[in-house]
Amino acid sequence: MSSEFLSFKVYDDLNRRAADGPLLFMWKYGFSSAIGTAHARASVPVQDASRATVLMDSNGAEILVAVVSDGAGSAALSHIGAQQACELWLEAVRTYVAAGGRVAPLAQDFLPRWIEAFQQQIESTARASGLEIEEYACTFLSAVIAPDCAAYFQLGDGAMIEAVGPDWNVVCWPQQGEYANTTHFLTEADAAQKCFVELRNHSVDEVALFTDGIQNLVLDYRTRTAHAPFFEPLFAWVRPRATGYSAELSEALSVYLNSAKMNARTDDDKTLVLATRR
Repeated sequence: MSSEFLSFKVYDDLNRRAADGPLLFMWKYGFSSAIGTAHARASVPVQDASRATVLMDSNGAEILVAVVSDGAGSAALSHIGAQQACELWLEAVRTYVAAGGRVAPLAQDFLPRWIEAFQQQIESTARASGLEIEEYACTFLSAVIAPDCAAYFQLGDGAMIEAVGPDWNVVCWPQQGEYANTTHFLTEADAAQKCFVELRNHSVDEVALFTDGIQNLVLDYRTRTAHAPFFEPLFAWVRPRATGYSAELSEALSVYLNSAKMNARTDDDKTLVLATRR
């Protein structure tokens, strides 16, 4: 049974319980990863991956989990690394929440242990193929959001933005490596030390995650802020939609990311995750 089906079932139960109470704010979300024109011309698979879901903790509170990963362009099987990073992270957080875990402690020692487990699995996959682990190099961004706090994780470029009231905040600026046009990856030995991890003790209304394929289009490098005219129309379209995972939103994002207008501005793979509870 899919997590989306389970989420809708819980929403129905909560709505029945809240019929005579205050309005519940429930997440609406969608995500898409689109191949860049440069990769399409070279017959290279899309190297971005993205996932999102809503979990329920033991108290019936919603936990939004969103994750994106961008495979390194120089690594032969980075698309597999990115896909596995997203899938393994969702599974690890799902297991953690199901066991009674709370979001706040996630920002302590959860990530180093997960990175170790991820690297062990990728190393096993690489060894079976006669390859080095570096061939699966990928970035990592995730938002895990409870009703009253949010845990953010970022290794590499791309970025996340959050809406708290009327303000858009860039959670972490894209990470750059030692040299120009380089960044950090999950397969690096010191990945856990390089990863940005932060717990924010406030309620987050909306969040967006994206890879470096569109970061130059949606971030203002001069003021180091998010470009609100890009995000506001997208979220205005999402807010009236039905709660839970939206296949309609995900398809619309796919069409948008593959549009001629977008491809005229970037030839890289593009990923965008949008989630709102407004």
